Amino acid sequence: MTDATSTRPGINWLNLVFLLGTFLAALVSTPWYLIKYGLGWPEAVTFLVIWLFVGLSVTAGYHRLFSHKTYQAAWPVRLFLLIFGAGALENSVLNWAADHRVHHSHVDEERDPYNIQKGFWWAHMGWIFFENETPNPSVVRDLTEDPLVVWQDKYYALIGIGVAFGIPLIVGLLTGHVLGCLIIGSLLRVVVSHHGTFFINSLCHMVGRQPYSTEHSARDSPIMAVLAFGEGYHNYHHSFPFDYRNGVKVWQFDPAKWLIWTLSRVGLARDLRRAPDAAVLKAKIEVQFERAKERLQEVVHDFREHHEAQLHEAYTRLQTTLHELLSLQRRGKARPVPAGQEHLPLETRIGLTYHALEEALREWKQTLRQMNRLPMAATA
Repeated sequence: MTDATSTRPGINWLNLVFLLGTFLAALVSTPWYLIKYGLGWPEAVTFLVIWLFVGLSVTAGYHRLFSHKTYQAAWPVRLFLLIFGAGALENSVLNWAADHRVHHSHVDEERDPYNIQKGFWWAHMGWIFFENETPNPSVVRDLTEDPLVVWQDKYYALIGIGVAFGIPLIVGLLTGHVLGCLIIGSLLRVVVSHHGTFFINSLCHMVGRQPYSTEHSARDSPIMAVLAFGEGYHNYHHSFPFDYRNGVKVWQFDPAKWLIWTLSRVGLARDLRRAPDAAVLKAKIEVQFERAKERLQEVVHDFREHHEAQLHEAYTRLQTTLHELLSLQRRGKARPVPAGQEHLPLETRIGLTYHALEEALREWKQTLRQMNRLPMAATA
């Protein structure tokens, strides 16, 4: 046996047969059933409701609550998210969170379970087909202190099968659409849920924009945000993983964010964590600055020196103002400023800094627009 053979991970036949089997079965049976019987309301409703509950349970539960602790939730919410999260048939939350935390700690590195550097198919689902190294249990030690998490881990298979196949079977028996509910509400739904998650690990590390960081492969994809309950804003998530939002802007599609916020309004969630607006803006400016410098290298040389100085001046002014605002905001959260210690009240200083920031931002945007209009040097 060669060294290469001895170190090659073994195939996880259960995962391989299940993932490929459900995919192929859904691929064949779904069009056959729709052509032969059509789509009745029991099949459609079963698919939509379970897909919605499972999808939100993975994003708002498995991901943002348990893996990243971006908020705290009351026990009925945690129980619901654990039960329907199991219905995704993507492992218990302990195992799912362990892999995901390692992914964040070693993104794009060899230890990353779904490392995109190994190719699309590996990141998408290939890594699940092999007996990979089990993460150190200490990675999820905090989760083992939650009795509901321990319970779900113990009975994960029973719970998952009950949600994924048991509920559609019951609906089918009650409505007389057993075959349709099992094919559409169970089989097809499981496949759609699987690949909704898998595409975040693959496509969202390959296709899309990187407005907040270029130090990792994660990208923002509005299309995937729609298909994966808001998880498509992946560049933001990897830049600020502690934020309960992925779609940080108000208009961005993020149902998990809306669910968490709504739960907090009715007292079922608390301690929602958010990245400071100034920190998010600072990250965007850093990326814009690096890209502007790269563009300057392609500009006609006669224009380069003047505009390079202008770019650095605008960048320095903006960064200085952002740093001051972040310092003032942290100080305000820590304790009030003692009377007479500062020339102006803290609130006044923050207001003046916001005004200075608006001016610096206008200058920054104008500088970037000017650079985009510069003539490019001819290439050989």
